[in-house]
Amino acid sequence: MLDVSLHSLSFTYRDSPFAIRSIDLICGKSLHTAITGPAGCGSTTLLQLIAGDLRPDAGEVRIGNRTVNRVSRSRRPLLFATDELPFSGWWSVRHALVAAVRQRTLDRIDRQREFDLALKKWHLTEVAGRRISKLSHSERTLVHLASIELLRPGILVADRLLAGISPALARWAGDEFYRTLRVMGATVISAPASIAELGWADHVAILDRGVLVQAGRPAQVFAAPLDDAVAVATGDVNVIPIAIRGTSVDSLIGSWEVDPAPFHGAGVALARPDEFTVAAKGEESDLIFGVEEAMFDGGVWRAVGILTGGFLLRVDLPRQVAVEKGKLLALRYDPARFSLIPREMEPLRLSPPTDVVPPRSETR
Repeated sequence: MLDVSLHSLSFTYRDSPFAIRSIDLICGKSLHTAITGPAGCGSTTLLQLIAGDLRPDAGEVRIGNRTVNRVSRSRRPLLFATDELPFSGWWSVRHALVAAVRQRTLDRIDRQREFDLALKKWHLTEVAGRRISKLSHSERTLVHLASIELLRPGILVADRLLAGISPALARWAGDEFYRTLRVMGATVISAPASIAELGWADHVAILDRGVLVQAGRPAQVFAAPLDDAVAVATGDVNVIPIAIRGTSVDSLIGSWEVDPAPFHGAGVALARPDEFTVAAKGEESDLIFGVEEAMFDGGVWRAVGILTGGFLLRVDLPRQVAVEKGKLLALRYDPARFSLIPREMEPLRLSPPTDVVPPRSETR
């Protein structure tokens, strides 16, 4: 297998602010590199540059030791896949999978064995004779994953393959698919459709407005984001306005001391929802939190409360906590776990309470 490396890669669309700006990145061979970021970060553009659909304005795309800037997609040793199926909706599932396995140098018996295993593994046996256009979106996604697996690509460039399917199905399908590619030794470069997919990657690269802002192992990037774009791209996070004067940090959730101070003046604190805990009975609290909305997901309560100035704070609460709208909870937090980043913040906009019904004249 080969690695894919980008060297000072830049690209700009005509009459558009979207661009890729001088990116240096190595996607290791037989490893899974996920490229993600906020909306409009440039991940799809970067994948198209790697695949050969776009040519860079400057810099190089290398596959192994070969520079492939002027090599067309069809001549690059990779497979570029999106969430759109590469075959006609008039084909049957059987036709699509047979067409995929026939592209490999296998004898007839091995082709049949691979085909049968794919049908069984991806639960497609009952729909094998149906036209793809008659399948649900989830079934079409499974057909697509099965066909890619049958092709056994050495390098897979995947743009949001699991988009539009349920989280439960995405967890099962993604685990099966990426685990199989890892066993094959494929080099995978993907733009994930959800944050959950980062868990399957060996390496994650975060873009923000076409600039590579941070790269590393997913757990490392999650634990120590360098800015709020990285934090949002790797999970739910509270971006809390702060001001540092001397060694004192003032914020909407309280004040604390930090020594030495990483900077002085305005900035933000990045706090994950699970970094807040409910204070034990008789224990001093750091914050009084009023529940505005809550939903139960993943074994915990995902709660939202409105603080001063309309700021929304998201916290994860244990399942045993009785959660209801308007309930006040005493919370504790460890500010040493927060990432403090200098940044000028826009003035917070006041938002009306959600339990107040506006006059009829304002709703017409």
